[in-house]
Parts: sequence; C-alpha cells; structure tokens
Amino acid sequence: MISKQTIAIAAAALLAACTTTQWTVDKYQAPEADVAAKSTFAWRTGEVGAPLIRRPEVSADAERRVRDAVTTELQRKGYVEVSETAGADMFVSFQVTGARKFVESERPRFGAPSPNQVLTPGNVPRPPASELPGETSVRSGTVVVFADDAASGRLMWRGSLDLETRASSMETVVRQVVDVARHIAQEFPARHAKP
Repeated sequence: MISKQTIAIAAAALLAACTTTQWTVDKYQAPEADVAAKSTFAWRTGEVGAPLIRRPEVSADAERRVRDAVTTELQRKGYVEVSETAGADMFVSFQVTGARKFVESERPRFGAPSPNQVLTPGNVPRPPASELPGETSVRSGTVVVFADDAASGRLMWRGSLDLETRASSMETVVRQVVDVARHIAQEFPARHAKP
C-alpha cells in the first residue's frame, strides 16, 4: 500500500521537474536607465508575427494572453498598470516572431520486418518508389518583451527567449508562447521603493 506521504512527495517532485525549465533569458538594460525606480506602465500594441500563428482570432487570443501574463508578472514585481499613457513611467510591448519548417521524422516504422529478415544478404527489400520520408512540423520563434522610457521613448529593458516546438495543435503553441513571455517578465527588475 502506498502511503499518502509517498504520493505527496512524488507529486511535489513531478511539479518541481515540470517547473524547472532550463530557459535562459537574453536580457539587456540600458546603462543609464533605472528601471526599478519606475512605478507605472502602460501597454503599447504587441505583435504576433506570421506564420507562427496565421488565423486572426488565434493571434488576437495569443496577444491577449501574452499581455495578461506579462501584466501579472510586472504587478508581482511592484509595478502598477495605468490605462492612460500620460500617467505611465514606461511603455511595455512585446513581439512574437516565428517560422515553420519540416524535418525528417524520428519515429520508428511500425510493422517493419525483423532485423533477421532485413540483414541477411539478398533479403533487403527496397522501399517503394512512392514512399516519401516521414516529416514532422517544427515551429521555431522568438518572444521579446520591451520596456521603453515614457519621457524619452528610449529602450530601457529588453528580454528575449527563443522557442522551438513540435506541437501539432495551435492551442499548445499559444500556451508555450505565453509561458515563455511569462518567464521573460519574471526576469524584469523588481521595483524598489523611493527613499
């Protein structure tokens, strides 16, 4: 009989394994920018580039979800979102770009003859001329989050992360893009209180 404590430990280990993704955010902060001294932010329009997400309704949903994820993380860092751009210390935006390519599938063939049949001399069957090599779709892209100074319009902070996925459903791709954007926003400098 498995105890409840063993199940709890196994669940915690599984959760820890799932949350410790080895993503390294490429960060840049302008030397003259004191990002942590800012307190408010407003959004500029984000951009989801084709062909990563082609359908307009999926693109709009992805933009909304990325924006919500980044906003949540910035609020955790102590920043306040304002709806009017006149009251913002910085403007936040994002960009998602990507491409789709096809690579040879690494899946084994099912129903293939046994190695004893194939590896004996003279028994190597030739593949049919109509058989194409197996392919799988791979989507690769980059997610970038920007923070510009509201007064000067200059870039204060930028975080980017590359993503590669073999996910076949667009919902999975959008979820992964949102997770990457959230991870980037977690690297944003935390706000410090003014003395």
